[in-house]
Amino acid sequence: MFDGELARARNYIGFIHFEDFKVEIFPKIFKNTTDVSKELMHRHLFYWFSYCNRVKFPFNQAFLDHCEIYELPELIIYLFANQIQEVVSGQPYSAYEEVSEALQTPRGRINFSRYVNRISYCNYHQIDCDYEPFVFDNSLNRIIKYCTRLLLSKARIPETQRLLNDIIFVLDEVDDQVCSPQQLSTLQISPIYGDYEEVANICSMILENQVYSHESYDMRNWSLLFPMEVIFEEFIAGFIRKHFSDRFKVEAQKSDLYLHDDPKTFNLQHDILLTSKETGEQIIIDTKYKPRWDLENGDSKKGISQSDMYQMVSYAYRRGTEKVLLIYPNTSEQPVEDYTFVVKNGVTDESIRIKAIDVPFWSMDDYLLVEERLMMRLKQVLVEEF
Repeated sequence: MFDGELARARNYIGFIHFEDFKVEIFPKIFKNTTDVSKELMHRHLFYWFSYCNRVKFPFNQAFLDHCEIYELPELIIYLFANQIQEVVSGQPYSAYEEVSEALQTPRGRINFSRYVNRISYCNYHQIDCDYEPFVFDNSLNRIIKYCTRLLLSKARIPETQRLLNDIIFVLDEVDDQVCSPQQLSTLQISPIYGDYEEVANICSMILENQVYSHESYDMRNWSLLFPMEVIFEEFIAGFIRKHFSDRFKVEAQKSDLYLHDDPKTFNLQHDILLTSKETGEQIIIDTKYKPRWDLENGDSKKGISQSDMYQMVSYAYRRGTEKVLLIYPNTSEQPVEDYTFVVKNGVTDESIRIKAIDVPFWSMDDYLLVEERLMMRLKQVLVEEF
């Protein structure tokens, strides 16, 4: 949002480039900390990405150990370039690509409708054919080459430029062509070339976030923004899936229930649904990227909005479980104390327990401490208490 003087990023992080104007946006959970470095925020960001399924990103923590790139756009371009270069150099991609061509000798399938039209112009000696040669100059490689040239127009670090030029050299036989995100959506990549799925995701991020420019191979106007609420939800879901799958069946974005069944209306979607493999009990988890500041001032609602509470009650009632967990990111090194709201039925003795907790999501000491602390925190809540 921009009101003419001030801009608000809401829950987005990333960067915005408009010609010579550059803005980097970092997570708001760091706003009350002092002397936080870009390097520390970068490490946390790529650590969170490592658990995300919906937000695909070529993170590399080992690279950050000796990295001297402190601008987020340059860092992201380097990681993009490094990932693409490794894939295209290690396993060149060829694919069957449909070609329509007028030939003197038939090849593949004769396209009679076009051939009849050609005969009407006395070009009966040229036969219209459709065939699928196995070629290196294919749609995916043309998209990769186009995206590489876009990145090269932005890269300022010599090592990044070298990687991008290496990619263009490998793809020298591929035609230069301006591409769009729609072309990517129609491609099917063979399982043999599984590594190219990540490259396709990178190209999608580049093309979908490119701002219009009058120059075909220019990216002076470019932005790359990530919604932190999605990253937080994906991080928690991925973390639980990795460390607690032996105890729970973990289902993210579970949406099999409706408030009204006939006809099915008002679909309910849980961020995470846990089902105990031992007892069958279910726990609904809802992640809220809404840092709860200043709860020591005696907020009886514990920073929880009324609409969120209504949402959780309807989830629990329809799912038939009494256990709901609201997870918030920590706002300081010392997380806020847990609080459990007990919502009584009013008719029976049954009640719903909605537990609000802060979890370690970042640390001023080291992102590696988050792994250990979050493991202990979730084990305490999911296994020992809840």
